[in-house]
Amino acid sequence: MNHVISLKFVINHWRLFAMQDGYTLHSTVIYAEPVIGGGYLPAFIGKEGTKIIVRTNAPLPTELAARNALRDVLWGAHVEQRINLQRHPLETDGPTQELAA
Repeated sequence: MNHVISLKFVINHWRLFAMQDGYTLHSTVIYAEPVIGGGYLPAFIGKEGTKIIVRTNAPLPTELAARNALRDVLWGAHVEQRINLQRHPLETDGPTQELAA
C-alpha cells in the first residue's frame, strides 16, 4: 500500500508505520522516490511493506538529498523527544544498511 503525505504529517506516519512500543523499527528503509520530470521525493517503507512518500514544495535534486531531508526532519523530532530513533529492543542485530532508519 502506498501513501502520499504532506511533510507536516510525516512524524505521525512515522509513529504509525515505523515504530513499535515507542521505538523505531530498524527494518524501516528510508529511500528516494523518483519523480516524473526529474528529482526525488523523500520516502520510507515501514511495517508490512507500507510505502510512505512525502510531498515537498519541489522535488529534491538527488536521491541522497531526498533521503537526508527526511533524516533531518526525523532527527529534529528525536531531539525534541517527539519520536525515539533508537532500535526496538526486541529486534535482532542485522547488517548495517545505508538505507536503514
